[in-house]
Amino acid sequence: MAFTGELEHLHIIDIIQLLNTSRKSGTLTLKGQRGESRIIFSNGYIVSASHLNNKVRIGTVLVKMNLLSLEDLRLALDIQNNAGKNRKPLISTLLDMNKLGRDSAAKGLRKLIEITLVELVGWSSGTFTLDTEAIPVSPECRYFADTMDQEISLDAQMLLMDALRVFDERKRDLGSREADTPDEEFYEDLIPSEFPFHPTPEHLMPDSGRTAVLTADDLGLGELEQLERKIPEFMPVAEIFDPSAIHRQKIQETLSGFPEQEQEAFVAFLNKSTKSRGSLEVPQKHERQTKGIILFSGDELLRHSVMTICKDEGVLVFTTESDEEVDLLIDQCLKVKALTCLVFDVPAAGGEALIPERFQGLRRRLTGKYPQVTTVQMAPKKDYGFSLLSYREGVSAVFPRSSSEDSRETYIEDMINLLGTFKTYIHDLFLQHEVSFPNAADLQLVKLKDAIAAMKDLSEPSAVALALLQHLAGICSRCITFFVSGNELAGEKAIGVYAEKSEGPTSVTRLKVSLAEPSVFLKTVEETHCFYGESHDRLLIQLFEAIGEPLIPSVMLLPVSIRGKTAILAYGDFGMEEPPALNKDYIEVLAQAAGLAVENALYRKHAAQHPEA
Repeated sequence: MAFTGELEHLHIIDIIQLLNTSRKSGTLTLKGQRGESRIIFSNGYIVSASHLNNKVRIGTVLVKMNLLSLEDLRLALDIQNNAGKNRKPLISTLLDMNKLGRDSAAKGLRKLIEITLVELVGWSSGTFTLDTEAIPVSPECRYFADTMDQEISLDAQMLLMDALRVFDERKRDLGSREADTPDEEFYEDLIPSEFPFHPTPEHLMPDSGRTAVLTADDLGLGELEQLERKIPEFMPVAEIFDPSAIHRQKIQETLSGFPEQEQEAFVAFLNKSTKSRGSLEVPQKHERQTKGIILFSGDELLRHSVMTICKDEGVLVFTTESDEEVDLLIDQCLKVKALTCLVFDVPAAGGEALIPERFQGLRRRLTGKYPQVTTVQMAPKKDYGFSLLSYREGVSAVFPRSSSEDSRETYIEDMINLLGTFKTYIHDLFLQHEVSFPNAADLQLVKLKDAIAAMKDLSEPSAVALALLQHLAGICSRCITFFVSGNELAGEKAIGVYAEKSEGPTSVTRLKVSLAEPSVFLKTVEETHCFYGESHDRLLIQLFEAIGEPLIPSVMLLPVSIRGKTAILAYGDFGMEEPPALNKDYIEVLAQAAGLAVENALYRKHAAQHPEA
């Protein structure tokens, strides 16, 4: 069944969260003035996407990210086109050829989806269509959503969080500097005409008794670009995602033994906390720091209720009952600089990790490992000892929670009071953090002032270079200073490259980078303008071979110039971490300050040697 609505009534952010929360499968098609794009869901996870620029394909993304060679891509496409009835999606073909690992496939898919979402979150008008039954790949064959068995699936909310971060960075940078080459241009198809798409006829499809598989490339996305262009009839948004129906179904499943009148009271409460605010509030909602809650619970009713009430506060909610998965969720939230709150359900309320004997050790470990994360505890209503112990172990707040077995007569009323109070607490908690702590831009300004103050009175150019290196180490995982020497860059000092960052600067005099041919290094040196972003420059790849490839090829190059000529080039990357939000103006000012400090150092040195002058 297909439903269609308008984005001005239900924004793409709300749609993705609803599909993730309700664990739906199908094709979400979005159409606007700039074109058409699709996102493929399976059980709430994103397994594929097609960018509105039909030249942006997964194969090119993999090649540009250095995860696949162009030769292997050509070979895989050739195998696809000659496979007949045994034709597989591109990533499946590459996996079978042992030319691509699953981690690399997931990394490429993640980048493709990010590019797609960054474009879509800025849309304020257009239409969306959700086909929950089938994914039409061509007129001759269809992949059905209820039989999808994807090889790679990615968490929709994590992808959305990353896309919002990139969207906000670009929006901030738009008015302050010339925009970099858009991702959609960088990742345009390398070989657009050599391997045209040939749809697989129905009689060449696998036997009907075999499961049709939608993998991470249908995912190759040659097929997805042939999706039918038909739009079903418009239906009211309420008929597509009816909050009351969703709440009522969940409550009937979890509170089946309670009177219908009490169930409806709970539905009414959740309805009040469900507001589709649409696209008009999206820019304001995401200019502030991202907020996330990680709910550690196996209770389906609590999970659904917390997701509902926090959506109205613009808070992303992740739920788990795995003590292994919770670390991954916290790390992801911290990587995107989200204000994070960890909420523990009552011990033994659900999940093996909440068995009392195991729970206390888990909570101690997490509060000790992540002191920057606010921890909240749900406690048995009359267990005062447990509540007091929670406070002693560093929990910020304890909420008494009733049990449906022990307090059946007042359980629903108690839950409504608990959720209402919890919502108020979360609102005040995140508001306090936003007011009390400086935002990222303010922190960068403070660091910039400190760096300039540290460099301005240094008496040797080498000391300025070292101070710059140490400051960059506070931003980057790895950094290097090079001196410009003729037609090459000569390595001088590095932090975090061949030794742990804690060991401080180490010598890297064997590192050399040629300036004899066009490259991102030569351009930066000649134009004396900083570079910050992803690059797949050949000489940069050679440098990665010498120092190890970072998780994402996003690098920083700071030219320190003296009298208009670059003398020192500072390099930084982020190792195995995600690149942070950083305004390019920040590093431009830092590089200029370092140049002035070097000039002052040379002037003072000359004055000391020639006092008569």
